[in-house]
Amino acid sequence: MTIGEKIKYCRKQIGITQDKLAELTGIHPVSIRKYETNKMQPQPPQLEKIAAALGVSYNALNGSDTAGLRLETVGDLMGVLMVLCNSGILQISGERGEDKMLKDDTVSIHLNPILSSYLEIGYTNRGKAHTLALQDALLNIRSYKVFNDLLKWEKMNFIYQSALKSAGNNPHDATKAAIEEIVETKEKVELELQKSQILLDTSDEVKVKVNSDYFNN
Repeated sequence: MTIGEKIKYCRKQIGITQDKLAELTGIHPVSIRKYETNKMQPQPPQLEKIAAALGVSYNALNGSDTAGLRLETVGDLMGVLMVLCNSGILQISGERGEDKMLKDDTVSIHLNPILSSYLEIGYTNRGKAHTLALQDALLNIRSYKVFNDLLKWEKMNFIYQSALKSAGNNPHDATKAAIEEIVETKEKVELELQKSQILLDTSDEVKVKVNSDYFNN
């Protein structure tokens, strides 16, 4: 999904019009329409207002890229965990049930010790800079009850990766259509899982950044 498609999806999920979204954000209705049709990209300040009005995290709309992910809410934490899993820094394993979800009593979550060195987590509290150990950040997986949500996402990601593997290099049209449907469902699940606006304890301007050198190697 593009940013515009995500905005449109989230707006429809809460049942408001483009004009109402414009009213809630103070952004001109024409701009909202252009955002949703991908004719114009919202700048970070505008996207922050839109995310707040739609009740989703900024990361959910902006995309789980590696350029300065924010870690302020439980929704943000889910976005960061998705990035860590996709990049191989965070690894989840366990016994998979018939529904393809990992059984929570068998799940093991661990860090790749080499790749995790490329991750920096820093935040400011009362004007002072601090660093947050990645292992400490992962404790929030349990304490903020996002563990089950993470397993839901892992299930969708597993289904997607399995479909890609089964399709091979030259999938026929029906397979392509099926994969596209899985991708759409996966993206919607990701948006839903990043909706929580509950603040983390270290919510004062927390920033998460994956060193770009890792992705350039």
